[in-house]
Amino acid sequence: MKSYQIKEFVDCRIDELHALFRDVYASSNMMSETLAEKYPDIASFARDLATLRQLPGAIALAVVIAHRPGAYVIIRPRRPSRLQHTADLNMGVARRERGQGLGRLILQVGLDRARVDPRLEIVYLMVRADNTPAIGLYEQAGFTPLCVLHRDIRINETYFDGVLMRLCVVPGMASSSPMDPVARATSGPA
Repeated sequence: MKSYQIKEFVDCRIDELHALFRDVYASSNMMSETLAEKYPDIASFARDLATLRQLPGAIALAVVIAHRPGAYVIIRPRRPSRLQHTADLNMGVARRERGQGLGRLILQVGLDRARVDPRLEIVYLMVRADNTPAIGLYEQAGFTPLCVLHRDIRINETYFDGVLMRLCVVPGMASSSPMDPVARATSGPA
């Protein structure tokens, strides 16, 4: 693996982070929304990161290689008071850096930080059911599938199922039992 640094988003240039997100969203159709829908411009991206920094327990990290962010993980605590012990995970790896273990690295570092934060107990994520490499990565990190959301994502006229996954980051707290293998075997494109 190349020489790298793990940095907080606050220690990275906003334009470089935005360029990483642009690359991740442009080079993968696995996201449930486009970057233009999520962040219509760099100002909306900057506002969202500023909001994220204000959330107790928020984690926003980047792997920096040769002075450029190459992968990221965000663990965003939920805001409602009854859900503040839970968080949602989003991550991505730049096209040029895929296949080098950066996704596994940044996911592990993010989850390690979540495990030592007493405010966080459960981390959730959504992944397309046909994204088997990502599902394998998340399962290796300890996530368990909770359910398949049939026809959850539509791209043009093609429907894809989504998988909701969960990881309990509190020691000794079980995530849950895995999904029924029959349901899992039928979770490809609808």
